[in-house]
Amino acid sequence: MNSSVRLMPIDIHYNKLLDWLIDRRHCQTGWQVEAKSIHEKLREATKSMPNALVEHVNKLPDVEYITYFHCLDIVELLKVSEVETKNFMGQYSSQVMKNWQEVVRLFEKDSIYLPDCASFLMRYVNYEIPAIKRQIGKCQQTQRECSKKESEHVASATNFRNKYCAMCQDLKIQGVDVHSELKMLVRELPPFYNTVCEAIGHLEKCVEYYTSFVGFVAQSADQQRMLPMICLIQEHGNATVYQYRSGTAPDKVIVDVKEEVGPDKEDLEFQVDWRGGTNPSDGSLPSSGMDSSVAARATTSDTVTDEIDFRETEDAIDIDWGTTGDIEQQDIEITVESTGHEEGVIVSGEEAETVLSNTQTRNELIDELLELESFFAQRLVELKSEPDIVSVNQFQSAPQLLQMQSQKLISDMQSHVTHLLMELTSQRMHHLFMIKRSPRYVERLADSLQQQLHLADKMERAALSAQERRSTALQQQREMEPQLEKLVERTKQLQEQVSQSISKRYDNRIVNIMGEINSI
Repeated sequence: MNSSVRLMPIDIHYNKLLDWLIDRRHCQTGWQVEAKSIHEKLREATKSMPNALVEHVNKLPDVEYITYFHCLDIVELLKVSEVETKNFMGQYSSQVMKNWQEVVRLFEKDSIYLPDCASFLMRYVNYEIPAIKRQIGKCQQTQRECSKKESEHVASATNFRNKYCAMCQDLKIQGVDVHSELKMLVRELPPFYNTVCEAIGHLEKCVEYYTSFVGFVAQSADQQRMLPMICLIQEHGNATVYQYRSGTAPDKVIVDVKEEVGPDKEDLEFQVDWRGGTNPSDGSLPSSGMDSSVAARATTSDTVTDEIDFRETEDAIDIDWGTTGDIEQQDIEITVESTGHEEGVIVSGEEAETVLSNTQTRNELIDELLELESFFAQRLVELKSEPDIVSVNQFQSAPQLLQMQSQKLISDMQSHVTHLLMELTSQRMHHLFMIKRSPRYVERLADSLQQQLHLADKMERAALSAQERRSTALQQQREMEPQLEKLVERTKQLQEQVSQSISKRYDNRIVNIMGEINSI
């Protein structure tokens, strides 16, 4: 062979290696049948390996991946371990050695080992290595997605818990026992009513200025009908709805336990006496403890007695029990003798509520405050604008109260009214009024608070699940990465061994197996 030709390398694409071997007549076209029978014998030979080679056998790949070159290594090891079975003719009597030598001989017959190793190379590069890389890529993608989801779920759980804490802080509850704490909030209403009454009492100048202005501008206006709710509270405080509607205070108010009592009924003060009426602590019976017939009479009669005398009198009721043992039904009449003392007006139900606790009257108060606020806002606009001749002439005959008010005073009046409106219409007060009125609202509000914690727990469980999936994917990646490294190493080694075998057939010319096999 020419020396220049000998120096030229032989380049073979790994994917065309098998065809190249057949085209160059290094193997037969029916090599697969022979290779299959050889691998069957190879599996039988691996079952009878000596104990001395156990460590080496453990380092070998699975029996399906054992190649001709692995068999050569095993034979070399057996020459050492089975040296005692060698006879003077150089032959081995060990069956293990005979089995592996037979496998090697069959591989070398018709050079079947070359296409067999070429098929292994194509299988590794085209299928095995890409499959493991895809699995590792999926594990890495799963880890990235799980890490993102975990951070999102943790952030969502934190947001839900912060929202729960913010809602509890707005409601001024601890959030330990939400339902009971919400019911306890109604205890804040009586002090709030006192604060509102005190603030309305400071609006005397505002009301006086408003009524004077309207009375001056509209001469026919009835000033007695203006701002009735504000005037009532300024004069009588947080009066009853009955007093607001009738103009007179009741003698006795029967408080509805369901309306006035929060979670603890013992906190109820039954006696609301506007004219020095009896207090239950003095020994008088509350109306709720009276007999139904007596209570019905008390509401329809003009005069009732303060107490029922159960002592024997001349008008005592005689009940005939009969002689036969059977009780005959008779009409029993209980007579309540009048003592000459007039009990007066007794109110209950809606009319017994105070004007600030009743929704309708409280809305009327808010309407009047809005009316005042709008009036002062309009007056500020008028005072800030340039006065015209008509308005100047008109207010020359106005009362001194209207002429001496400056923009600052009007602005202060508006600020007082606006502040009171904000207190009455705040979200917290809305919650308190609804809690007092509707037990179902308490349930809904408690459920909405608990829902935040439920969502926070759900997000935390989702974050934990994402963390577990990420850990599982990481563990799978760690298990497959050594497999990929071993498979790549095995492929590189087999590539070199095949190249050297082919090179020996061509006077040691350089053989390059090209393609993706060099970039794995």
